[in-house]
Amino acid sequence: MTTQGVALQTATLWCPGPETEGLAGVPAVPGGTTTVLAATAPTAALIGTPVADGSGLLTVKSAPEGAVLAQSATRGAVLPAQLVGPITGEVAASGSLAAGLAATQTWKRLDSDERGLVATPCLAPTSEAWLLAGGGDPTRRERLVVANPGGNAVTADVTMYGAGGPVAASATSRLVVPPRGRVVVLLDAIAGVEVSPAVHVVATGGLVTAVVEDSWIDGAVGRGRDDAATSAAPATDQVIPGVVVGGPAMIRVLVPGAAEAVVQARVLTPTGPLALPQGAVTRVPGGSVRDIPIEGLPPGPYAVQLTADQPVTAAVMSQHRPDLAAPSDLAWAASTEPIHGLAGVPTVPGAQNTLILSSTGGVADVTVYLTAGDGAVTTKALRVEADAIATVDAAGAVSVWVATSGKGVRAGLAVALSDPGGTLVSSIGLRSTQLMGVDIPVRERQG
Repeated sequence: MTTQGVALQTATLWCPGPETEGLAGVPAVPGGTTTVLAATAPTAALIGTPVADGSGLLTVKSAPEGAVLAQSATRGAVLPAQLVGPITGEVAASGSLAAGLAATQTWKRLDSDERGLVATPCLAPTSEAWLLAGGGDPTRRERLVVANPGGNAVTADVTMYGAGGPVAASATSRLVVPPRGRVVVLLDAIAGVEVSPAVHVVATGGLVTAVVEDSWIDGAVGRGRDDAATSAAPATDQVIPGVVVGGPAMIRVLVPGAAEAVVQARVLTPTGPLALPQGAVTRVPGGSVRDIPIEGLPPGPYAVQLTADQPVTAAVMSQHRPDLAAPSDLAWAASTEPIHGLAGVPTVPGAQNTLILSSTGGVADVTVYLTAGDGAVTTKALRVEADAIATVDAAGAVSVWVATSGKGVRAGLAVALSDPGGTLVSSIGLRSTQLMGVDIPVRERQG
């Protein structure tokens, strides 16, 4: 008996909601606006994909209430909706709009030491999540947000790793997440102050989504904030797309297994791979985390590739910090899986959005679709050289879509928001979008 692809009827993604809301005893950060941007791929990007007949609907709801916040019946449109309070966002597409769904959650504030730009992809729920973000600096806070899209309570076990190895479990290492609800907890409450935290979340009794929001104030000077989305599962090859070096930057590597890993790090540039000037080869003890500085590189876009003799997972933190004494901002970029078929992302309004494509293991042909606010689509065919990157300026586009048959193509959207108080930055890794459903034939039992 074989399965076959059929037209997709429904697709759903989940957004974390206002990350600073709902934490007992800790006031939420005021003044910012949390917005979900939901999009469906343009028709041009779906050639060859079966699409359900009839009409379709794109909807953003709040959870757990289920209130409809915004709706659209137009393919290719970007649907904005604001989230207020300790809620999550449910993005659902049905019927003829189900194939090719993507969504982004953003938050920004331009004043005070809480200023920053946060942009994170809304994701499908999973049974486990690897999250690398945060630090041990004074007045730095890392909020873990675990959401449960299902109708039954889910248990989420949280394992913390640090520079010294696995961190002993605490009373807050096991979270019970209510149906269609979420739980927010400080990483410091799980492990105390850890200079290089990494988190593994494992769900029992259902599926979850999870992010870590990292906010940093250095004395009275804001150093920025961003969400760390889920990194790719541990493997001996990891690629972090969408990295922009414009100040201090580092690679965070976690070795979850017991054996030491020898990790080789390099950056991918428009002209090919380049070994890190320092830290090109690093030994990381089993069960521990290492931060590898990225130094001596010219400012600009990159992807980072790690190869190791033991499975690892990774992320990159980059800071836009041209003046050490002035307010700055930071961006976390997670390692991602290669794109299979099509991936997309809504762009961040008012910002400079730059698509950074990378290919590992061979030359890759890529088609980029840029959708404008009026629905017009610009198509660009690109060839990404082996172990290199290519960039596309997404100015004027409300969403960006990447189609490829290559086996090692990844993409990240680098976001820069100009402001008199200093440029704000973020990075969004593109994830493959669901294009087809699965039809499992049913055969009658004989005899």
